[in-house]
Amino acid sequence: MIAGCPSARIDVDDMDESLERCVKSLEENTEDVRDEARRALLTICRNVLRSPSNYRSRELRLDDEVVVEKLLPAVGALECLFDVGYVEDGERIFLPQNVSLLKIQSLSRMLCTATGSPITDDIDKRSTAQKAFFDKIVGHFRGVMHYEDPNLQRKAKSVVPVGRLEIATMTKMRDLQKSLKLDNAEAAASSQFEGELIAKDLFLVELLRWFKHEFFEWVNSPKCPTCSTECTYEDAIQSSDPHCSRIELHRCQKCNIVVEFPRYTHPEPLLTLRRGRCGEWADVFTLLCRSLGYDARFICDETDHVWTEIWSASNKRWVHVDPCENVIDKPLMYERGWQKKLTYVIAYSRDEVQDVTWRYTRDQEAVMKRRKACAEQTLMHLLESLSHQRQSSAGYSRARREYIVKRKLLELADMLYIPNSQDKESDEETYEGRTSGSVMWRLARGEITPQVDTEKNYIWDISKYGETFELQYNIVKDQYRVTRDASTVLEEKSGWLEGMNATEGGIFRKAENDWKMVYLARSPQAKRGRVKWTLEVANSASRLEEFSLRAKSEVFQGATVSWEIEAVFDDRTVVIAVPDCGNFRTEEVRGAVRLNVIVTLSGGQGELAWQHAQLFRQSLNDTEEPSMLISVRRSPLCSRSS
Repeated sequence: MIAGCPSARIDVDDMDESLERCVKSLEENTEDVRDEARRALLTICRNVLRSPSNYRSRELRLDDEVVVEKLLPAVGALECLFDVGYVEDGERIFLPQNVSLLKIQSLSRMLCTATGSPITDDIDKRSTAQKAFFDKIVGHFRGVMHYEDPNLQRKAKSVVPVGRLEIATMTKMRDLQKSLKLDNAEAAASSQFEGELIAKDLFLVELLRWFKHEFFEWVNSPKCPTCSTECTYEDAIQSSDPHCSRIELHRCQKCNIVVEFPRYTHPEPLLTLRRGRCGEWADVFTLLCRSLGYDARFICDETDHVWTEIWSASNKRWVHVDPCENVIDKPLMYERGWQKKLTYVIAYSRDEVQDVTWRYTRDQEAVMKRRKACAEQTLMHLLESLSHQRQSSAGYSRARREYIVKRKLLELADMLYIPNSQDKESDEETYEGRTSGSVMWRLARGEITPQVDTEKNYIWDISKYGETFELQYNIVKDQYRVTRDASTVLEEKSGWLEGMNATEGGIFRKAENDWKMVYLARSPQAKRGRVKWTLEVANSASRLEEFSLRAKSEVFQGATVSWEIEAVFDDRTVVIAVPDCGNFRTEEVRGAVRLNVIVTLSGGQGELAWQHAQLFRQSLNDTEEPSMLISVRRSPLCSRSS
């Protein structure tokens, strides 16, 4: 046991101390969640003990309702099963045949002892569950008002690099206007007001990318301050800080020290700590959005996830924004991509509390069967009463109230789903994104691509950086870096298109959030896509000596990703084939003044042929590994051999 954390002993052998801690951690849950988990665990134990040789009694699929609705929501529930010997293989958890049943017996005994009486499945907990559910809704609705604290908003806004994000927004907006041929006459015909609305949407894209890749950090378990090894969760204790729900205790298996991980429910301390899990991520991101003038609200999925929604004035609808995943406007991602069995998805804002489950599902019948916490009419009455109370409070203007009514009508219409009348895409495309919304907005999210070629005409002047020029590109961060010795950063540039000289075939950046991968691909309408980087020695007293390349790519169904180097000399141009982009080096560029690095994506089969040639395919978790590394060595003209 951890020193300073005494607990009442359950009469078990010393070998069951770790199991005792897991059972005790169930107490950290609300009463109804705890009791549901206990009943489910006890049923599992009894099934195994009743039929120990039956493999079906020893396994549970991870998408089983018992796991999704009763075990996953409860702190400590799955830990109990893992402690008695259950293992996971990616799709299920199961108890191997060679595992002793002694711990299963101990777990069954502890669960009964903890309640003071045997737990039976026929106990009616509906009233208790409803009260806990309603208490949670009321608590969240009160909690979102801390986003409206002017002092907290000023503090939040101060951590955002607004100027840098505005520059990136304007650059992207000009590129999109050029791609869609909205410049000149058409652009002049567009009102300044509409341009400002679109810019606000694009700024949100930049804000989300910065938040995910530069500001906030995901923590499963904190690292040991002594040896930097990731610790293992062991227990949780209550906190005296009203802004902290509990303090998790994680133990380093090497140093045997305990590291505390406070779970804050208020965003202010997180502006400094900048780490957490989905609750902390959504809490801070929603605050930042409010501090920057967005109508933002906190979304709570009762099957254990949270995110943000933003009201897009240009699209006149609420837009789903998941800061943990760097995903915008893909509400079906959870049901179709994550295979979540949704029940209640509730939105909390300064104006109202709203049931928005229907934006996130296309299987209403199945969802309704799982909604057992209360009667639908009772829930509706509670939400309407809370919203009316907020909108009737002192200082709430009549104009704002009328605006919210109109906005709610638009929202209800937006959540209507008529089968076979919309969403003509495949299952993957449906949960990856929508087809509604402005073209500029969809383009910003990478859902569609312009079919026109893009001439960026950007040239990297390699003579500015010394004798060796090192260029890195990371597709996860979507960022170029010019480095020295692969570590010292000399220059940074955000956006893959910003370092390009030219592209063909509607090349765009594709993120597969279900597979956690990202890559560049060509437009679905293009048989071939091409990108070109240009490197030049602007100093006439210098020439190139050597070129090397390391880059990632992946092909499927007979597709190809081919590389070549055009070396431009004073009197000729030489094309150099690159047989292996994973490790290529050549001195054939010696004496050249310019290099064009060209990649062609082609081939593939069927309607998804465009997706079979993937440039820079990389895991979304590989935030630091370069997707491409180009190194060019040059020398003064006088040192060249004649």
